[in-house]
Amino acid sequence: MKYRAIIHIQSLLLVLLAFGMGIAALVSHLMSDAYETTRALTSCAIGTLAIGCLGYQLTKRKAGEIDFSTNTRDGFATVAGAWLIATIFGGLPFITAANMCFSDAIFETASGLTTTGATVITDELIARNGAPLAEFIAKTHNHLSENLPIPYGVLFWRSLLNWLGGVGIVFFVLLILPLLKVGKSMQLYNAEVPGLKTDSDQITPRLGTSVIMVTCVYIILTAASTIIYKLGGMTLFDAICHAFTTVSTGGFSTKRASFGFFQSPMLQWSAILFMFVSACNFTLIIRAIFKGEFRFHKDEEFRFFLGMVTFSTIFITFLVMASCPNSIHCTGGNGTLAKHWEPYLRTVAFQVTTIVSTTGFITSDYELWNNPTALLVIMAMMFPCGCGGSTAGGMKCSRIIVVAKHLLSEIKHCVYPRTVPDVRLSGERIEQSLVAKTLAFVLLYIAIFLGVAFLLTLTEYRQPQMELRTENGELVAQAAPSEMNIKTALGASIACLSNAGPGLGKAGPTGSFGWMRPASKLLLTMTMITGRLELYTILVILLPAFWRK
Repeated sequence: MKYRAIIHIQSLLLVLLAFGMGIAALVSHLMSDAYETTRALTSCAIGTLAIGCLGYQLTKRKAGEIDFSTNTRDGFATVAGAWLIATIFGGLPFITAANMCFSDAIFETASGLTTTGATVITDELIARNGAPLAEFIAKTHNHLSENLPIPYGVLFWRSLLNWLGGVGIVFFVLLILPLLKVGKSMQLYNAEVPGLKTDSDQITPRLGTSVIMVTCVYIILTAASTIIYKLGGMTLFDAICHAFTTVSTGGFSTKRASFGFFQSPMLQWSAILFMFVSACNFTLIIRAIFKGEFRFHKDEEFRFFLGMVTFSTIFITFLVMASCPNSIHCTGGNGTLAKHWEPYLRTVAFQVTTIVSTTGFITSDYELWNNPTALLVIMAMMFPCGCGGSTAGGMKCSRIIVVAKHLLSEIKHCVYPRTVPDVRLSGERIEQSLVAKTLAFVLLYIAIFLGVAFLLTLTEYRQPQMELRTENGELVAQAAPSEMNIKTALGASIACLSNAGPGLGKAGPTGSFGWMRPASKLLLTMTMITGRLELYTILVILLPAFWRK
């Protein structure tokens, strides 16, 4: 294991985070946050920068040393370690500037970097001083009532975490590695994006050029989203923050009502468009922009994704119009929208797109649609989610297609035993070894989903408390219900594993994760990172054989 190379790359990551904290401190000053907040953010930036520079100096190449000669194992260790270290250091602004507890800060940071969008921040969240977070903010900060109860600088930092994590922090480091001759960058790329890859996934022969093109498209989409949001009526601060979290499919919002605070149909339809585009394979977008090759209709995964979103939107809209005959719930305005095809279609399309793209914005609580079929369809979409090569989480549509075709091939094989298995994706044959790996991934995904839900029921278990109350002159014993039920456990598990954001029950669209115990938050933190790195990168470092020479 080349520990020097690993620490060297992670030191560069800390320098990147330090610059982000410095920008957050500047935003805090410009938005007139309390002096203590700006000072805390500045201190975090300076401290992180100092540690990053120290690590870089201690591990930099010696005179005459060509490179560190890294291998695949070093790539996995570097990526896994980078996400863990970024989660710890990224939580410093939440602890120092927002007075949040360690487990809450770590959860919020991991949710931001993995673009999950799940949050613990509510008015009732207990700060480090033992008081509700809303009381602490009200006493020490210039704050608007419709905003979440944290300072402007920390709100911006949350959004920036989403944006940095969107295409992977390692992508940004990869832009620097060729100049530093750290080693083979492809090993970092394979560990960062370990999903289903085919020969057509490589945009250009050179990895560095491909990364630069992806980053350019990412920045273009962010700039376009910011301009449209500003023209649609958002303040510049809200437009930038929501653009960061839309294009990254992260879903953090500056408002208590999430994106539902903005009742403008134009803004909501614009967000639907950008969320959908960001959940598409960036390779297709880059080929269309830089090479003039429009291959969307030829890509089987894109056709599947488009069909899933379209069918689900139309199907659920009809269900909701039948189950909500008078009005549909919304998180902003007066809480409801009158029955009309456009608000219903827009609300359903927004929630379907935000779930399938794993963005996590909210304009309506789908648990209040009074339709279990619609709720079941929404939960089912939390598994496949977006396309491979996008900022979305989940299993990815390509894996679902490969597994479905393999099952069909096995059924045919029962009738025609001599046939040779032939699984293809967009006309390209998938090797049986890759099919087997895809099947293993899906089974492992489901096992982790059920395992995390099981562990949540254990970490949140509470002894039933007997309450005595007077009723008709008699004392009646009543057991207090548990905070965690199976619906909430399953919803929280798949929401964090797929990086979808909202789940079900108390972890649903209008709920939060702040009521959970620290052990549950740390468990879900690891679940989010594992899901973001598509299981293997985290699980492989848990094998004893990984650490043997």
